[in-house]
Amino acid sequence: LKNLMRERQTAMQIAWTREFLKYFGTFFGLTAVVLTTGHEVYSLTENITIKRKNPAVLLPILPLSFVFSYNSDMGYGTLLQRIKG
Repeated sequence: LKNLMRERQTAMQIAWTREFLKYFGTFFGLTAVVLTTGHEVYSLTENITIKRKNPAVLLPILPLSFVFSYNSDMGYGTLLQRIKG
């Protein structure tokens, strides 16, 4: 009975991770695109367009990629096999 409850809990955790990954993957993809295209900032000063590149804008992509890769590994990858042993 304990084994059945543990298997159900693991199945619920995997299902929740896969569902979370759908929404977070969409958020991560849109964020990466927006931050990459927003990397070039245009400002109008006296009718002159100045293009400046600010690499600090791209920094949030790094921690978001770690969260995305962890959840994809948990939901679809080998983390589950490593946990089961």
